[in-house]
Amino acid sequence: MLFPPVVNARFTNNICELPLGIASLAAWVKDQVDVQCLDASEQGYHHQEPFGKGLIRFGLSDEEIIKRIEQIKPDLVGFSCLFSSQFPIIRRLAEQVKKLYPSIILVAGGTHPSFLPEACLGTSKLDYIVLGEGETSFSRLIEALNKDGQAMGLPGIAWRQDDAIRINSNVSYLNDLSQLPFPSRELFPVENYFRINVPMQSLSRSRRNLAIATSRGCPYRCGFCSSTIHWGLCYRTRPVEKVIEELKHLKDRYRIEEVKFEDDNLTADRTRAQELFKRMIDERLNLKWNTPNGIAVWSLDEEMLEMMKQSGCYEITVAVESGDPWVLKNLIKKPVNLQKTREMVKVIKKLGIETSGYFIIGFPGETREQIMNTINYARSLELDRCYIFIFTPLPGTPLAKMAMESGRLSRDHNFEDANNYFLPRLPLSEVPPEELLKIHRRAFWSINLALLYKHPIRFFKKYWNSLKTHPEYVIKFFRAIFQ
Repeated sequence: MLFPPVVNARFTNNICELPLGIASLAAWVKDQVDVQCLDASEQGYHHQEPFGKGLIRFGLSDEEIIKRIEQIKPDLVGFSCLFSSQFPIIRRLAEQVKKLYPSIILVAGGTHPSFLPEACLGTSKLDYIVLGEGETSFSRLIEALNKDGQAMGLPGIAWRQDDAIRINSNVSYLNDLSQLPFPSRELFPVENYFRINVPMQSLSRSRRNLAIATSRGCPYRCGFCSSTIHWGLCYRTRPVEKVIEELKHLKDRYRIEEVKFEDDNLTADRTRAQELFKRMIDERLNLKWNTPNGIAVWSLDEEMLEMMKQSGCYEITVAVESGDPWVLKNLIKKPVNLQKTREMVKVIKKLGIETSGYFIIGFPGETREQIMNTINYARSLELDRCYIFIFTPLPGTPLAKMAMESGRLSRDHNFEDANNYFLPRLPLSEVPPEELLKIHRRAFWSINLALLYKHPIRFFKKYWNSLKTHPEYVIKFFRAIFQ
């Protein structure tokens, strides 16, 4: 299984963490087949190539990836496509593999091919696409291929047949996540991730950190989010006992000191979340942890926050998205109460937990006033870190469909174009992309540098370890300011 190189804005940090998606799939099918995994972004982390205006691709070169495949000589190559911008890389690799080894079966999965299977199969040499949650469908695909060499008609699979593309969108989702084995992290060079140490959000308290997911999906339906749809519009959780077992396993095997909870919504089930934090305390796991994927502010209260702090939480990222009530209600459809968020941020700070926040500007039809409402609200929270992203439409999402219906986004829009959450290229909001970029830069840096001049000791304590490990961040910092 292959996690391809990643496309990124040249002035932002290149995130590199063990890909849980293919690690989980590998664990599910390793009793059926011999599995090897290659994370091209980790193996070639220090290799960068230009990838269009303002963008780079980091990871192994195409030539090196093909060389690795030639060495292994697999019967099947499975590509993980987490980001739409990765698919051109996959397309190119698939063409080269088929040219050298026509008999190798090529499969892709992930959000982009799941939402656009016809386009992906129609423009590439891929044989199959696994739609949505992959465990059951991928296992059936392997079973069918082992049996008679083809797998047409299986649920949750797209394929070619008689020069046509067929799609069976009846994806099977696991109702009981206790069935999931721990991800096969042993198939990856885990120590390399510790050495690189650029996890999601870039910062950590300890080099020895790994990510974990305790649930799939989210009970809410935010208009910009593709993850909830990918997981079948159903929120499912792993038993707390299994999560504790996995945390102990990670401590024993990899000597981790920090864990990144990457759930879409860790505290959505309040009772379960409190049980998890209590078990972490009772078991004396002594793990530092944070929530780099964000957290639902409305699920928090002081009692839960105190428990989170006691269990090792050192940072909470509040996923606010917009500081404009109309945008929250009518565009994003996210149940954020801005006053409640303000109150919870104060409680988080009072408890000595660091604060981060996620915000998005440039939604379809968003006005200049609404954008400034978001920026002013973000500034008023005085967070330790503030991430302001520029809206990028994702395939299959309600906001992408709405933008197409309103004519702001072409119905044949190529999602593969390497749009980036920091580089606006689509005229979706009422503010032109060039002006939106200036507004974004000015707001992003003025808000984040406020910590430096208000609390310089806290600033350097927060960033010193990362700057010491990655001095190139300083270059990227100035490049970003003057971009």
